[in-house]
Amino acid sequence: MTKFQDMIYERPDFDKEIESMRQLLDQLQNAQDEQTFFDTLIAVDKQGRKLSTQGTLAQIRHSIDTRDEFYIAEDEAWNENGPRFQELSNLGARIILNSPYREAVARKYGKHLLEKFELQLKTFKPEILEDLIAENKLVSDYDRLIASAQIEFDGKTLNLSQMGPYNESTDRAVRKAANQAVWGWFAKHQEQLDTIYDKLVALRHGIGKKLGYDNFIPVAYARMGRTDWTPEDAKNYRKQIVDSVVPLTQKLYKEQAQRIGLPFEEMKNYDFALDFLTGNPKPVGGEEVLVKHASQMYHELSPQTDEFFQVMVGQQLMDLTTKPGKSAGGYMTFLPDYKVPFIFSNFNGTSGDVDVLTHEAGHAFQGYLQRDVELTDIADYTSEVAEIHSMSMEFFTHPWMEGFFGPDTEKYYYQHVTSALKFLPYGASVDEFQEWVYEHPEATPQERRAQYREIEKKYLPHINYEGLDYLEQGGRWQRQGHIFFAPFYYLDYTLAQVVALQYFTWTKKDKDAAWDSYLTLCLQSGRVPFKELVPAAGLESPFEDGAIAQITPQLEAYLDGLDKSKIK
Repeated sequence: MTKFQDMIYERPDFDKEIESMRQLLDQLQNAQDEQTFFDTLIAVDKQGRKLSTQGTLAQIRHSIDTRDEFYIAEDEAWNENGPRFQELSNLGARIILNSPYREAVARKYGKHLLEKFELQLKTFKPEILEDLIAENKLVSDYDRLIASAQIEFDGKTLNLSQMGPYNESTDRAVRKAANQAVWGWFAKHQEQLDTIYDKLVALRHGIGKKLGYDNFIPVAYARMGRTDWTPEDAKNYRKQIVDSVVPLTQKLYKEQAQRIGLPFEEMKNYDFALDFLTGNPKPVGGEEVLVKHASQMYHELSPQTDEFFQVMVGQQLMDLTTKPGKSAGGYMTFLPDYKVPFIFSNFNGTSGDVDVLTHEAGHAFQGYLQRDVELTDIADYTSEVAEIHSMSMEFFTHPWMEGFFGPDTEKYYYQHVTSALKFLPYGASVDEFQEWVYEHPEATPQERRAQYREIEKKYLPHINYEGLDYLEQGGRWQRQGHIFFAPFYYLDYTLAQVVALQYFTWTKKDKDAAWDSYLTLCLQSGRVPFKELVPAAGLESPFEDGAIAQITPQLEAYLDGLDKSKIK
C-alpha cells in the first residue's frame, strides 16, 4: 500500500503518449474479431488510467500549495495538453459507436455507456482545441487568485478559509468587520475577476457556436453528461424550489433571528452565518481528534466503510487543514493506478470540518467501492449522481455526531438539516444566473451583476447587504468557484440534496433498508442515468412535481422534535 507522499509523479512525454494512444485506437478501429476489440479497449483504458493518475497527482499537489513553482509549471503543462487527450477520447467514442461490435459493447457493459459516448461527441471538434486550452488557463488564473487572498484581520494575515470562524462570531461587531474584510478583498479584485469571467463567457459562447449551437448551454449540459434531463426540466425544478422551499426557509430565517436576539427586519447578511446566540456548533478538536473519531464511526457504520477509511488513513490520502497558499474549498478525486481516492479540504475549526469527513468521504467511499470497475467510462457518472454519494453520507453518519460535537450535538443536528434546506434556493439561484449569462453572452459585467442581484432577491429575499456596494450591486457570485470552473454544476448539488433528505427521512423509519439502498445506488452509479437510478433505489426523482413538498413536512417534524433547551 503506497502512501500518497511516496506516489511518484513524472510529467509524461505528451507527444509520445498521444502517438501510442493513436496506435491503440487504430488497432481498436481495425480489430478483426470481438476478442481483439475488447482486449484493445482494455489496453486503451489502461493507458488512460496511467495518464489520469499522473495528471491527478499534479493537480492535488498544485492545490496543496499553489505557490510551488514545480507544480505551477506542471499545472500549466496539463492545461496545455489536456484538451489533446480529450480529442483522442472523442475519437475513441466515435470508433466504438461506429464499430461492428457496438451491440456487443452494449451487452457487456450496458446501453448507457453508448449513450455517454454519443453525448461526448457533442462536446468536441478539433477547431475548439485552442479554446479549451485557453479555458483551462483562465480557470487556473481564478483558482490562484482566490488562493492568494491575504486578509489582515485580528492582528493576523489570513486566507479566506481562515476567516470562517470570524464570520460565525457571537460578537456582531466581529461578524460585521469580518464580512467587510472578506468582501473588501473581493471588491478590490473585482476587475480581475470580471476580466477572467468575461473571457470565459466569450470563449464558451464561441465554443458553443463552433459546435453548431446557438450558445454554450447545450455544450455545458453535454459536458455534464446529462442524457436524461434538459434546461426545461431545470426550470420546472427551480420553480418547485421557489414554491415549496423559499417560504419554508423564510420561516427558518425568522426563527434564526429570534434565536440570536435580533428583529428579523434588522438582520444583515453577516448575521445569517450565526445560528445560535450561544455560538454555532464547533468540533471538539482539530484534525487528529476528528480523524480518530471518523475512524471509529466508519468502523461501526459498516464493514465496507471500515475497510475504506482504514485505507484512507493508512495511506495518508487526506490533506485536511487550511494553510497559506492552499487552494480554496474541498474535493475528492481518484488515483486510478493506485485504486484509491484522495480527499482535499481546508479545516478551519468550524462544523464544516466534520462535513468534509462525511461529505467528501461519501464521494471517496463510492470511488473506493468502484475501484475495480473494468472500464473507467462505466464508472463515469454525472455530478447530480456523485453528490448523492456525499450528501447522503452526511445524514447516514448522524448517529455518530456526538463524538464530533459533544454538547453541541443537538445544535449540529438542527443546523445541518436547516442548512440543507436553506441551500436549495441559493443553489437554484446560481443555476438561473448561469443560464441567463450564457443566454446573454454580450452582457457587460455591470449587467451581469445587476441580473444576479435580481435573481438573488427572488430566491433569498431576506438578504440585506447594509449598503455594502460590492454585494448590493450583485458581486456575491464571484466567490462561487463552480461558476468559473464547472459551469452548470451547481444545480446538481441541490438535486442530490433532495435525494439525500429522502434518505434521511428513510433512516428514521428503517435505517438498514436505507443503507442497503445507498450501497446499491453507489455500485450502480454510472451504469444508468439519474432519472432511472433514483427510482430504482426506492426514492423519488426531484424532477417530479411535488417531490420536494412531499418531504418538507417530515423535516419540519424532525426539527420540532429536537431538544429545544439545547438549541439556543
